[in-house]
Amino acid sequence: MSKKNMIMPPVVLACVCAVCCGLLAFANSITKDKIAAAEAQAVQDSLSGLPDAGTFEEITDFTAPEMEKVQANALYADENNMAAVLVTADGYNKGGLQVAVGIDSEGKLTGISFVSVTETPGLGTKVQSNPELFIDNLIGVSDAEAVQNTDGITGATFSSNGMKNAVKCALQTFELNKEEILG
Repeated sequence: MSKKNMIMPPVVLACVCAVCCGLLAFANSITKDKIAAAEAQAVQDSLSGLPDAGTFEEITDFTAPEMEKVQANALYADENNMAAVLVTADGYNKGGLQVAVGIDSEGKLTGISFVSVTETPGLGTKVQSNPELFIDNLIGVSDAEAVQNTDGITGATFSSNGMKNAVKCALQTFELNKEEILG
């Protein structure tokens, strides 16, 4: 085997990889603003989908609880002293549930609006597509024990537990930031 036959394939492969990386970087630079705008619109749509929602304004300096498999990403308050917490939780998929959780001035859950769900279609997505099986049972709860005692959806255990964690995170976020929310 000659040196040319040994060197040429890796050189060609390196050139192909460099061109592909360049094309991916170019595609990213073109689409990143559109993707960010679509994500922001999805959040706004979810906030406006909460029951009795007013005009939410983001509270940029808030305290989020430290919890496993769940994270409070943003906190909002409206003119009616209602809060909305944007939460990302692990269901079956890592970060598979992104929801806006509405909480009234008394600390009771008013509703849950989905920003995105990347759970298993037909199973994990039941938490979104069949609210009467799970979400509706959480309306009005105000403490972690009541959330934990809510029955999950059969066949969607990971997604149900993820939703429970998201709600508990939202309720804790509300309690930690009550003064900022109620102003």
